[in-house]
Amino acid sequence: MLNGISIRRCTRDELGIVMSINEKTLPENYPQFFYESIIERFPESFLVAEDLQTNQIVGYVMFRIERNLESGLKFIKKGHLVSIAVLKEYQGRKIGENMLIEGMKQVKNYGIDFYVLEVRLSNTIAISLYKKLKFIIEKTIPEYYRDGEDAYYMTLKVSNFEPDGI
Repeated sequence: MLNGISIRRCTRDELGIVMSINEKTLPENYPQFFYESIIERFPESFLVAEDLQTNQIVGYVMFRIERNLESGLKFIKKGHLVSIAVLKEYQGRKIGENMLIEGMKQVKNYGIDFYVLEVRLSNTIAISLYKKLKFIIEKTIPEYYRDGEDAYYMTLKVSNFEPDGI
């Protein structure tokens, strides 16, 4: 718990609230079935932050697991950070950082080899957080977002994740 904020698993009943937070805070929005598929398949790594004084959901983080065939015909399991958001009035209180770390701990239990994510080049606050957690920029993906902005593709080996060293 962090300053009256609890981080816990999201429930199916809270998906509407999560979608509302997404729509208020991020330019990328997903259809309801997308959230449902993630909570269905990867419930341990779909978390919300709740303000215990108001019982209000103020943020969420969700990961999915992907399997990719890498060179050498070896399957690599990746914990893909799909989306993370915190309501504007709650930003700057390390809620996002704590949700991300907790989500990373949970998704690790799925036996992944790497954490991966995409982030807008203009999102310097998020990039700083990812670098603080030791993510590295693998490449730039041109015009990744619907509005044409490029994204960094960032990765972190699970063995390099040190949540206590932050």
